[in-house]
Formats: sequence, C-alpha cells, structure tokens
Amino acid sequence: MKLIFILFLSFSCSSQTVKDSLIKKKFKLNPWENVNGFRASVGYLEDFELEGAYILSSFPKQDPGFGGFAMLVQYISGGIEYVRIGKVNAVGPKLSYEVNFSIFSGQIGIDYLFSDKSTQMRLLPKLGLSVFGIITVYYGWNKNLLKQNELITSQHVITLQLNILDY
Repeated sequence: MKLIFILFLSFSCSSQTVKDSLIKKKFKLNPWENVNGFRASVGYLEDFELEGAYILSSFPKQDPGFGGFAMLVQYISGGIEYVRIGKVNAVGPKLSYEVNFSIFSGQIGIDYLFSDKSTQMRLLPKLGLSVFGIITVYYGWNKNLLKQNELITSQHVITLQLNILDY
C-alpha cells in the first residue's frame, strides 16, 4: 500500500511539474499594453476636416522582428472633429478603431457632427499606407447616416494622420 501511495504521489508531483512548464511556455499577449498618446489629423478633398484625439494603443514594446516591418498595431481613440462643409462649420465627438499591419492600415470611425443649423452622424471607413503606425495617409469614405438634413458631407476624403505615442 505504501508503494502505491509513493508512486501516486511521485506521479502527481511530476505531472504538476509538466503542467507548470506547459503553462510557462504558453504565449501570453496583452493586446493593450497601456501605450497611450495623441492623434492629430487633417483631411481634405471637398470638405476640410481636422481631428484631435486621445488614443490607447497596442504598440509593441519590443521589436517583433524583421525590423518592425511585420508589426501589428491597434488603436482605439476618442476625440473632437471639426469639419467645414462649404460655408458651414460643424464640430462633434468622434470614436475610432484603427489597425496597422506592416505598411497597410485600416480605420473605422463614427462621429456626430452638429452646427447651428443641423446635425449629422457619419460612419467613416478608411484604407491607407502607414509608417510604423505613426504617420498614415488614408483614403476614406463618408457614409452620412442622416440623409435628409442640411449638413451633408462629401463622400470621399484624403487624410494625413499623425499618432504621437507616450512610450
């Protein structure tokens, strides 16, 4: 009986050691490494757009290899957007999510603009080219969600965006 107890005890200890070593070898990823910063962007094609935002980032703290070329960066931001539509000035809050992989970037945003005459809610998908997620040039679409009002923005925009992160 003692022999069976000793074998059981040694097996359970060795299996626990194997489990601990497997747990230590698992890849752990914290997608939001608390790298925050600010965003400034300016856009123009038919309407002038200006944005200032606070961003939370998943910018890697270590070089993932290939000189950072294969780096995946994500941003969540919230801020204020100013748009000049013809002679009408509009301002409002904006939320967006952005992902960069290598030199390619995509962003989806939503804003709620208001002026003294009307309001507008827009969905803003964008595709672009980026330099390490810091400087990005986007081509985007403005999808006006409120179709029948006086504050209709242009359908397309070209944006230059700068992300200033606090490492």
